[in-house]
This record gives sequence, C-alpha cells and structure tokens, in this order.
Amino acid sequence: MFLRNVLRPFLKLVNYPMVFSFSTTAKIMASKVNATVEEPVLRVTRGSKRKLTSPITKNEDALLNVSKQTGHRSLHSRIKAEKTDVQQLSKEKEPSITSQHVSNPKNMKAKNTVIKKEESHEKDLEKHGKQAKLKKEKSAKAKRIGTEKSVSKDVVPKPELIIPEIIIPVNKPVIKRKDGPSPWNGTIKYENKIFLGAHISAAGGLENAITNSMNIGGTSFALFLKNQRQWVSKPMEDVTVERFKAACATHKFFPHLILPHGSYLMNCGTNDPVILAKSRANLLDEMKRCERLGILYYNIHPGSSCGKGTREEAIKSIADSINWVHDQTPDSKVSVVLENMCRQGFTIGGDFSDLAEIIEQVFDQSRIGVCLDTCHALAAGYDLATAQGFETFLEEFERVIGFRYLVAVHLNDSEGEVGCHRDRHASIGKGKIGLEGFRRIINCPRFRDIPVVLETPYISDDYYKQEILLLKSLADSETVCA
Repeated sequence: MFLRNVLRPFLKLVNYPMVFSFSTTAKIMASKVNATVEEPVLRVTRGSKRKLTSPITKNEDALLNVSKQTGHRSLHSRIKAEKTDVQQLSKEKEPSITSQHVSNPKNMKAKNTVIKKEESHEKDLEKHGKQAKLKKEKSAKAKRIGTEKSVSKDVVPKPELIIPEIIIPVNKPVIKRKDGPSPWNGTIKYENKIFLGAHISAAGGLENAITNSMNIGGTSFALFLKNQRQWVSKPMEDVTVERFKAACATHKFFPHLILPHGSYLMNCGTNDPVILAKSRANLLDEMKRCERLGILYYNIHPGSSCGKGTREEAIKSIADSINWVHDQTPDSKVSVVLENMCRQGFTIGGDFSDLAEIIEQVFDQSRIGVCLDTCHALAAGYDLATAQGFETFLEEFERVIGFRYLVAVHLNDSEGEVGCHRDRHASIGKGKIGLEGFRRIINCPRFRDIPVVLETPYISDDYYKQEILLLKSLADSETVCA
C-alpha cells in the first residue's frame, strides 16, 4: 500500500496504465470484461444482411468508464472509435437494426417492411431480367426466320464491279481510219440528211428510249445505258436487248444514229490506280453493252489529270485504256467516241491537239471517233457565233484531227462567253452562239448522216420537241432534215 501511494503521482504523470496492478480497480475491470456478452449488430442493406466485422458489446459504456478510470488510453481509443463507427452507420439512409431494436414491436414492423421492399425490388429485377431475356430471344428468332426466308427466295446477288487484269498492248500494227463520215460505209445507207434528236430518258427499260425519241420528233438520240453515277449496274437481260433491237428496226433508228453516253465517274486520264482500274473496267462493260444492243458508238469524256500528273501522262493513260478495251473486244465494231471539252481545269480534250494525240497513240484507229460539242467548243475559245469564227473552227478541226473521225454532234448553246472555260449549257438561241450561229451549224454539210443531238437543259419533252422544230426551221432549201 505504501509503495502504491508513493508511486501513484509518478504513474499519473506518465499516464501509465494501472491494469497490471493488483488493485481493486483492476479486479473490477476484469469482472466487467468477463461479464460482457457479445451481440453482433445487424445492418440491413438491399438484398443482403451482413454482420459487422468488429462487434460492439452491450456494456461498452462500462468498459469506457473503466478505461477512463485506469487511464488505459489504447483501450479507451478503440472503444471510442468503434462507437463512432456505429453512430455513422446509423446516420445512413438505410436503417441499422440492433438487437434492442429487434425486441421492440414497432422496430420489428419497420424491419419487416424494409425486408418486404427489398424482396419486392428483387422480384422486379428478376422480372425485368426475364423480360429482357425473352425479348432478346424473340429478336434472335425473328432475325433467324427472316434470314431463312431470304435464303429460300431467289435472291438476286448485288452486282459487283469486276476489275480484270489489265495488260496494255504494245507494238501492235496501226489500223488507219478510212475517209468518210463512218468506217462502216459498206453497211450504212447515207441519205445526206440532218438527223436531229436529243439526249432522252430510258427509264423503265432501254426500249422506252425509242418511244421517247419519237415523241419529241427525233430521228437520232443519245442515252445512258445504265446509271451514270454508279460504278456498277445489274447486267442487261436478254429480253431487254431483244426489245431494244426490235424497236430500233421497226422505227428505223439505225445503229450509227444512236449515241450512248459514258458514266460521269470514269476518268481514264487519272494516275490514281484505283480510279483508273475502275474506269477501265466500266469502259469495257459499257462497250460490251453497246455490242449486245447493236450500237456502233460509245461517247466518253476523255478524262483529266486532276493536277496530279502531266498532260502527256494523262493523254497516254487515255490512249492505253482505249487500246486495252480494243484488245479485250477484238471482234467488236463498237467505236470509242471522244468528246471535245471546254479547257476547264485539268481536263483533256479542250484543244483539238489533245484529241489528235490520243488518236495517234491508238492502234486500231478505225474504232475511234470524235463528237463535237458546240457549247464546249465556244467555251474553249472557238467562236461559233460568227461566220468567220465558224469557218476557222471547221478548218482547224480538219487540219488537226480530220473530219473522217467526226461521228456525232452535241447541240448546245452556251451561257458563257467565248473562251470562258465554263461548261454551262443553254437552250438553243438563249446563249452566246445565238440562232444565226445554229443556222450555220444546221446547214453545214459536214454534220449530215450523223446523230446531231440536243444536250440543252431539260425543261420538258415538249420543250425538246419545240427546239427540234426550231432547228428544222433554220434549215435552208439545200438541207434536208430527216
């Protein structure tokens, strides 16, 4: 006792715990601890119940007081921390239910309500899950059935552009074109007439082009053999070919008076290997279509370098493309017809020398021709509005290219001035060429027995009919319009 009384002040100064002592306080503490009964705290959460990892005793306040009395700081800190955790849990949205709460009937009712809500929520989740699964199964089944139905029917495969291996022929003998308006002098009867027409629609079937041409009073016509803005179109059916040929024979639309126009997508002058390969494949496809239909000419825009190559390279690429197509169709009589352009940008064909150089590099020159576009010629700098300008135009064409290559004419007035380099077509007499300019064109002997077709802005079929009548009215006594 004496020793304890002496050491007590010093022990208090250092806050040394007194649990080890044999004092009554220690005995009380031991008895309190032994009397403690651990009862875990239940925390109800959605869909689950779990026990706290560190259960708090019912007599925690007693232990807290003992630790304060003995100065046992570590024990005091642990109890205080655990008590704080329990208080924080009780402040959460979801209620914490202890054994004391459970014993209370009101709290039991609250607990049961919470559990029922959780069970209801679980059932809802399960229900929605089953519905989603069922919906997914139905969708998969419908898709499977739809696929089976589509397979069971006669499905027409989507046409694909087949790009063959392209080997450009070299060192072949040159076949010169004979003099005259067409290389087929032995098979075509010439009547020394002007054959007027227009670029008309072939909607609903190629055979409808003949009917549409007759409705506007045309004796020649131009058309697209397929969608001009797509690389690929479905193959022609045999019945379409037969109907087209029969209609042409019945209404005397001879093969040399029909001028199909090539796709606007083609560019045989490009150095882009993908576009060039597609252009050549498309050129071959349309040439074969012409052959099946019995048509002699196929009109194309030569192409453009697009600023990524030289003019000479573009011209060689165009000539190589024509040589390759000729090589792929050795028995065909179809000619590639090059159209003069308006010198816009990097296009080839604005100058007659461009066309002459292409022709010079083609081996079979009997299967190549030229189509003169009046709007393009004016925009390129050839003055068709005056008598002197028109004579100069004809003389230069004969000197640079030769009229033996002329197989067609596109009749268009021009919105732009001479040399504007703008491809802007206008109705006959509404542009810079004027009616007097077209009077000279209609009465020119060089333009007889070939298709002379309108490419003026489409207003209506009746307007095309009126334009054809207007052009016929410009013909003099020596010019006969078919």
